[in-house]
Amino acid sequence: MHSHDRRQVALVTTTIHVPHCLDDYLANAERHGWIDQTSVVVVGDRKTPAAIGEYLGTLGRRFPAKITYLDVDAQRGLMRRWPALDLALRYDCIQRRNVGYLQAASDGADVIISVDDDNFVAEGDFIGHHLTVGHDVQLPVVEHSSGWWNVCRQLVSAPPRRFYHRGYPKSQQDWTTDGVLIEPRTVRPVVNAGLWLKNPDVDASTNMEEPINVVSMEPVSGSSSWSLGPGTWCPFNSQNTAFDVKTLPAMYLVVMLDTFRGYRIGRLDDIWMSYFVRAIADQLGDSVVYGAPLVVQDRNPHNFLHDLTQELGGYVLTETLIGQLRAFRTTERDYLGAYLDLIYHLRECAETDPGLGQPEREYLRLMVLGMAAWHEASSSVLGRITKPSAGRHVPAPKLLTPRVGAPR
Repeated sequence: MHSHDRRQVALVTTTIHVPHCLDDYLANAERHGWIDQTSVVVVGDRKTPAAIGEYLGTLGRRFPAKITYLDVDAQRGLMRRWPALDLALRYDCIQRRNVGYLQAASDGADVIISVDDDNFVAEGDFIGHHLTVGHDVQLPVVEHSSGWWNVCRQLVSAPPRRFYHRGYPKSQQDWTTDGVLIEPRTVRPVVNAGLWLKNPDVDASTNMEEPINVVSMEPVSGSSSWSLGPGTWCPFNSQNTAFDVKTLPAMYLVVMLDTFRGYRIGRLDDIWMSYFVRAIADQLGDSVVYGAPLVVQDRNPHNFLHDLTQELGGYVLTETLIGQLRAFRTTERDYLGAYLDLIYHLRECAETDPGLGQPEREYLRLMVLGMAAWHEASSSVLGRITKPSAGRHVPAPKLLTPRVGAPR
């Protein structure tokens, strides 16, 4: 905890419901002394009910936090600053969260906390835990000889169940425990990925097998937070996740739902983003931290069979992307420059990788176009070209080289 930290914090959520979870977040911020430096950005969509306006108005009268609601019209006005990105983003999808990130950064947020509207505060100092980002801290650091380590192994379910984080490569799923090194180190987190009680964030195939009820989290070496060492990867998502605004250029939720080999790919926008962040952060000497704070995910209704149809093609492309990202190198020393290098690296892979078929090439070409549009938008925001809100305001370490075939 950093009680004297005066950085500005923005909570960002997308919703097609009335986001009642915000009551608890703001009450928690007030209780722990963060409310004066906390703001909220809510990104609506075409399905968001009109009742959200009354709810946010009541919330604004209860708490002295700036609350910005971006309805569809407000988003249209805001996004005219970045027409290439505006034309790339679809409605009725979680990638509208990108708009909220840009608004929060434009308004001067130093730390952005991304939450889902079905995430509820569990206990403790929610914002205080997330303010780990941007500070040097000593934490347990986990490294694995395979280059992979599943953070969900620390989540305890009733009845007991073993499961992987959504988007974890299928080729790397192995329950052996050899090859792990855990030691305390001083790290510099740029992302803090809080985990979940009740409904964990897992692939649709896992949810279809048997319901999972997470009841607690086991610490790593006695700590409720831990980092993964350079070269040891696990995805993170965009719910209960905080990031330092300097990483904004790499926090783009990739536009999904283009067709690949007969599949409409979805549910991997934040997962691929997390791998892009790790490919850069490892080379800049930065860290991603997992664990606290926990939220209770009271999952909105899902059709898991529909979710599965959107994940199948993505399983294949995830394996392709991971290989390309492991080969990525940059000499840039900030996220804006490194992300631009990554865009050109992925385009070069799409054009020249002899292992890719035409469907893979076309999908990756479209993906990097959206990434380039995001780079342009985040570049202008980080240049502090700050304009009035469009919304309605309511009162370099050595990398670990994986050994092929090593246990995970």
